[in-house]
Amino acid sequence: MRVPTYYSEAIREIWEKEAKQRWDGRTHGRGLGLLIVDILTVRGLMLAGARSRGRAFEFWRDQKKIRGRFIGDAHGNGIVVARLDEDGLPLPEQ
Repeated sequence: MRVPTYYSEAIREIWEKEAKQRWDGRTHGRGLGLLIVDILTVRGLMLAGARSRGRAFEFWRDQKKIRGRFIGDAHGNGIVVARLDEDGLPLPEQ
């Protein structure tokens, strides 16, 4: 099943504005592999579809990628928001 475009945009926006700064290669890159962001704590973001969906996002390590989705989303695998280097940190955008 394809993720609607506005969900993908919302997930990528949360990744860029909040989750990317919280991703720690020592913790999330090699250990827990899961980061949860509650959009109620993110200032200044009004996301399309976020009110009707969950109010939190999860980001996790999937081999050499970071995937994200709304918590409780029925779209399964989530979307790729970044690629990881060998230290478990997000690679810069190309």
